[in-house]
Amino acid sequence: MLKNVLILIALIVAGCAQTQKTAQQGEATKDAVYVSMIPSRGIDYETAITTIAFGSCANQDQPEPLWKDISAANPDLFLFLGDNIYASTPTQKPIAEQYRKLDQIPEYRAIREQVPFLATWDDHDYGLRDGGKDWQGKEAARRDFINYWSYVRNSIPFEQNGIYHAKVIGPKKKAVQVIMLDTRYFRSALLEKPGNEGKAYDYLPNEEGTILGDAQWNWLEEQLKKPASVRIIVSSIQMIANEPKYEKWGNFPKERQRFFDLLKKTKAKNVVILSGDRHIASIAKTQVKNYGDLYEITASSINRANSFSDSDKEYIGAVYNKENFGLASIDWKKKKMQVEIRGFNNEVANRIDIPLR
Repeated sequence: MLKNVLILIALIVAGCAQTQKTAQQGEATKDAVYVSMIPSRGIDYETAITTIAFGSCANQDQPEPLWKDISAANPDLFLFLGDNIYASTPTQKPIAEQYRKLDQIPEYRAIREQVPFLATWDDHDYGLRDGGKDWQGKEAARRDFINYWSYVRNSIPFEQNGIYHAKVIGPKKKAVQVIMLDTRYFRSALLEKPGNEGKAYDYLPNEEGTILGDAQWNWLEEQLKKPASVRIIVSSIQMIANEPKYEKWGNFPKERQRFFDLLKKTKAKNVVILSGDRHIASIAKTQVKNYGDLYEITASSINRANSFSDSDKEYIGAVYNKENFGLASIDWKKKKMQVEIRGFNNEVANRIDIPLR
C-alpha cells in the first residue's frame, strides 16, 4: 500500500512539474519577439522602377539557394507574396523564432541588403494552415509580422486590423502602385464538403462569406482611385484560376465577382495580379466583361517544389512545378510589361507580354 502511495505522489509531482514547464513554454511563445537586424535596403519612392521580382513559399528550415538567381536578375524591388516562413505546426512555434531562422540563411541575407522588399502573409506565416478570421493566434502572428517587417508599422493606421497596405513608387507618369492584400485576417470559414471533413484543399463555395472584410474592401476601392500608371495587386491566393480544388478566391464566388466589379467601377487601368501559395507557377488571363483583359501570375515556390500539376481554362502555357520566382519588367517607352516565370540559373519557364494603356 505504502509503495503505491509513494508512486502516486511521484506521478503527481512529475505532472505538476510538466504543467509548470508547459506553462513556461507557453509564456515564452507568447512573449517571444524578433526584430530583424539585417541592414535592409529602403525604397526610393521618387525614382521609376522597371524590374520587380516576386515569389512565395520559403521554408526557413531548408536551404534557399534560389535567392542567388533572384539577385542576379537585378530587380529594383522584391515582393514576398506569402508563406515567407513556415510556422503553422507545433514544431514551428514560436513564429518569431522562424523569422530569426530566415535571417540566418546567407543567400537571403545578401539579397535583403541589396534589394528593397515588400511583403504580405499567407496561411503558414499567419500561423495556421488554411487559417482565416477565427484563428486564435492571429493577433500574435500580426505582432510578429509587423515586428519583422517593420516598415508595415509605419504603413498602416494605428487602429487598422490586419496587415493590408499599399505603396506608390516613382514619378507621376511612371508611378507603380503596389497593393498588398490581406487574405487571412478577415476571411470567413472555408466550407468542407460533407464526408470530407479534415481533408485539406477541397471546399464547397461559400456564397455569403468574405475574404477581405468590409474595411479592407472600402480601403481597396480608395486605393484603386488613386493616380497610378501601373497597379500590382498582391493576393496570397489565386484569383483568376478557378478550377483547381485548392484555396482560391473561387471558394468565395461573390467576393471574386466583387473584385471584378470594383475594377469596372473604379476604371483602374493596367492592373496585374500576383499570387503565390500553390507550389506551382502559372500565368492566367481572363476577360472581365466591360473592363477588358486581366492577368494573374502565380510564383511559387522559393524552396518548396512539389509534383503538383494543374489545369485551368484560363492558364496560358503549362504550369511549372520546380523552384521558381517571377520577374516583371516594365518598358515605359513601349508601354508594355513583360512577365516571366524563372527557375535556377534564371532559366525562363513561361513568359507573357502585357500591353499597358
